[in-house]
Amino acid sequence: MQELDRAKLGAFVAQLRREKGLTQKQLADRIYVSDKAVSKWERGAGLPDITLLIPLAEALEVTVTELLEGRRLERSEPVSADEAEALVRRALALSGEKTARGGPDRKKWGLRYGLCLAPALAEGAWLVRGMLYDAAHWAVYYPAALLTGLAAGFGLYFCLLAKTRLPWYHDVDRLGFYYDGPMRMNVPGVRFNNRNWPHILRWVRVWCLLTMTGSGAVCMLAKALLGPGPLAQWLPMASLAGLLAAVYVPGKKYE
Repeated sequence: MQELDRAKLGAFVAQLRREKGLTQKQLADRIYVSDKAVSKWERGAGLPDITLLIPLAEALEVTVTELLEGRRLERSEPVSADEAEALVRRALALSGEKTARGGPDRKKWGLRYGLCLAPALAEGAWLVRGMLYDAAHWAVYYPAALLTGLAAGFGLYFCLLAKTRLPWYHDVDRLGFYYDGPMRMNVPGVRFNNRNWPHILRWVRVWCLLTMTGSGAVCMLAKALLGPGPLAQWLPMASLAGLLAAVYVPGKKYE
């Protein structure tokens, strides 16, 4: 199978971007990727996903054929059957590339998660101890401990393992779910696509790290304000509203 010339395509993208007076960041914003991804393409270190071919070609005001060829074509220039077959095969080769997990910021978010993990473990141990030895405030310690564990698990997935781009069909159909192995997300009213997903991913990561390290403080606040009893459990549980907001607000704003 004839493969795409990464260097040629990258140089062509860089040329077109400069002709239009765009920075890598400006081009990236137009097609909802990171500027690091654009830099990677232009250096020939990677290729855009097949789902990006049309928006990238439109942003640079060329055809998909010209993009795959890495050069401008005369509008009257015929394309033979063999050339058309080669172009289709090149495009399909892009679809076979694995979607990176964690994205270009994986190291950065992985470091942040690692830094938050130690205090989260200490906080979790303190909360479990409170459940065992402070029966009067068990209703406060329990949901706080549950939230810490939930945020740590979600943080591991979203900071290190989550896909940074959704399958192409999310951009074609209005799908209100996200499935990735055991991870399931279905938020009524939100349609997941590659326009809002990067923003959702960022804010869910922030929620995870803050909740991992802040549930203990919320627990202490609940104890001080509400005292013992089941009413105090609602303050830690209210943190779950932050997770819903982290998905819903950017999901609707950038949908």
